[in-house]
Amino acid sequence: MNFLFTVKFFKVLFLSIVIFIILDYLWLAVIARKLYFDQLSYLANVANGEIVFLLPVGILVQAIIAAGFSVFISIALQVKRDLLTSIITGAFLGFVLYCTYDLTNLSFVKGYKVFISIIDITWGTAQGVFAGIYVYYLNKLFFKLPV
Repeated sequence: MNFLFTVKFFKVLFLSIVIFIILDYLWLAVIARKLYFDQLSYLANVANGEIVFLLPVGILVQAIIAAGFSVFISIALQVKRDLLTSIITGAFLGFVLYCTYDLTNLSFVKGYKVFISIIDITWGTAQGVFAGIYVYYLNKLFFKLPV
């Protein structure tokens, strides 16, 4: 697994983080903004009718999730170098990560909605599918592998 400590892999990692953050921004700030505001604003810091994010923390958590996708999908590609393996690995990891968050919230956050958990877990799984696609092609590009 020496490939994880190479300049090529750090390129995969960096670009994966950028792509993940862009996709999550589009989801949270554009596509599902009203839904999340309507359902979760009672838990949030709200100013001028908008949820106020602590951007450094938000970006950090997104970078950590994206790094996890990059590492685990890239490892899976070392075992079987095909797009389907990459997508399945990403989808499963996204499902696990977002289930952990949402089901934990359902277990103790007063008023947390099952509906939001389902939407969020679905989004996390979709993010994993997207990660499977772009991590596959980034590995193919930088490692020049017949993946």
